[in-house]
Amino acid sequence: MTALTFTLKTALNFKLNCARLTPNNLAGLSLTQIKNLSLLNSKNSAKVADFFDVSGNNAEHIIFKNSNTQLNYLGHKMLHGQITIEGDCGDFLGANMHGGNIICHGNVNDRVGDQMRRGLILINGDAGDYCGSRMIAGTIGAYGKVGKYAGFGMKRGTILLTQIPTLHATIQDCGVHTLPFLALLLSAFKPFLTKFNVITTNRVRRYAGDLASNGNGEILVILP
Repeated sequence: MTALTFTLKTALNFKLNCARLTPNNLAGLSLTQIKNLSLLNSKNSAKVADFFDVSGNNAEHIIFKNSNTQLNYLGHKMLHGQITIEGDCGDFLGANMHGGNIICHGNVNDRVGDQMRRGLILINGDAGDYCGSRMIAGTIGAYGKVGKYAGFGMKRGTILLTQIPTLHATIQDCGVHTLPFLALLLSAFKPFLTKFNVITTNRVRRYAGDLASNGNGEILVILP
């Protein structure tokens, strides 16, 4: 079986809602059914084939090629499987995610993992503002720069970064720590072939928060 692949036909100048293109929504559908799928689940809305060339047959691993920041809600309410993004993507990547893995090899816009409940999101590039906003559980890793207010309203979960972002007042600096469990976490990332594979240190600066939302979440910034 080969990964179910969506190749964007042309660059878009408007936002496209891709929430329906997840392993749980596409499981059991034929290639023809997927191509004719309405993106907004309404009678007259655009079809998948209007924007994407579609190939492959394994809906448990979905690949987006030629993707750009106009593609919103990739991985929305995802339950299982893997989504690999070979390019950039838009807002709300992995929003309301309940399981599975999302790997983005480019940059991501705002609200990565908004209200995420479980699963893993790894980003090779940069992430926008409000990364991990209202996060309930799960793990987000962003190797590049991150915009303002990461972890805003997060209740639990882990955000793993390599650079200190601009944080809001209810995220508390807990100092520098050596965390042995980080080696296990990074080892679990290795099959995904991301930039996180080059990290060898267990030293981090840890931030707890959001203290306005019980403060059980954490932001770990890997130190050189």
